[in-house]
Amino acid sequence: MSREELIRRYIGTILEKRRDITREELMHMIEEKKRNAKVSEAYREVWAVFSIANELGIKLEEVSLEKEVKIGNIVSGLTNISTRGRVVAILEPKEIDSNGEKIPITRVILGDSSGWCYLYLWREKAGLLREMGIRVGDVIRVSRAYSKEGRLGTVEIHLGNVGSVSKTEESWDMPAREAFFKRVGEINYADNVVNVKAVIAGVSELKRFQDSRGGEGAVRRLVLAEEDVRVPLTLWQDHSEKISEKDVFNTVLVAGARVRRGLSGKLELELDTLGCLEVLGKTEDLVYSSLSEIGSSRPINIKLYTLKIFNGNIVSVGGRERRVMDIIVSDGDSYAVLTAWNNLADRLKQIGEGKKIAFLNLIPKSWGRQVLLSTASFTTIVGVEEGILGLRAPEKVYRVGELEPGLRKIHLEGVVSVKPE
Repeated sequence: MSREELIRRYIGTILEKRRDITREELMHMIEEKKRNAKVSEAYREVWAVFSIANELGIKLEEVSLEKEVKIGNIVSGLTNISTRGRVVAILEPKEIDSNGEKIPITRVILGDSSGWCYLYLWREKAGLLREMGIRVGDVIRVSRAYSKEGRLGTVEIHLGNVGSVSKTEESWDMPAREAFFKRVGEINYADNVVNVKAVIAGVSELKRFQDSRGGEGAVRRLVLAEEDVRVPLTLWQDHSEKISEKDVFNTVLVAGARVRRGLSGKLELELDTLGCLEVLGKTEDLVYSSLSEIGSSRPINIKLYTLKIFNGNIVSVGGRERRVMDIIVSDGDSYAVLTAWNNLADRLKQIGEGKKIAFLNLIPKSWGRQVLLSTASFTTIVGVEEGILGLRAPEKVYRVGELEPGLRKIHLEGVVSVKPE
């Protein structure tokens, strides 16, 4: 049933119950109500129809919608909805507090050929999927549900006391589960909330913090990759503990991720309690670059030898103190300076000089013929080996007091004491 068919059915119900109103008068009332609506454009017409019906003393929620509605045609404010879709993901069960009562809830991402939405099962209905043996990938039918507007413009359908759900047969028009997951390069800001399939190309360390209510929070950053496209993903709370560095190169399905603009101005994703993450398994190793191939500021994967580690310092960045350490590195042919920050600086100091380290997601920058590298919050070390015997930094490292006229191509260690010009 299309949205237009739903509106026609509701208008017909109003005219049937209020024969003193002509169709022209009713349509004029609806248009006036739409002009004053403060809801989004997608829901304005159905909101106006429901508002007028309520003013006229008509309960549209009693109108039967037993004919199946395509998920893409469901808007906020509908009742008695019947629909059918594939279970794309089942989120972790939870309980919410309501006036001292703990209410169980199960949330599902449900999709068909027209789109996808969230399905909420409340109270005694929360255990229906488990009781009926319904799993991810199954096709189900939902009856006598109602709809609401969810976060960021998504549609939610809710199963209350009178609603039901049942497992149903496969059909030719029902897309496969993976059809509901986009590739990394297909994501854009208009998605708001998205499902994505990608390879984990980097994992940051787990960070714990105190939240605003005095509880303990946890966060971890990943990099999702597809060929040369990379998108950061922030995992909050329980999600952050399900992934570690050993999951690098695994393919994952991420369902219900929020699309946002990061501090850098670039597209990022985040996953909270309205999403889930599933690890599928290992894929082929990502490609490693060489220093001579660096031509942009995109994150790179590279294997480097640590030749000289300088003493670390504490610097203030954005009002926060950060540990920083410089290292002269080589890929065996060329040389660069790597700046390591915070925990990675500590780890590299422990690893020491003369090691061959496999890095994921270093940030490169070319400065003339010199290459500068920097770690980021999502930079990951995935391997440490013994280095090449005899490989050393190309020049002696001088201190300021050791400088003499005529020295060329030198490496100098010192403290920046005035603002560079």
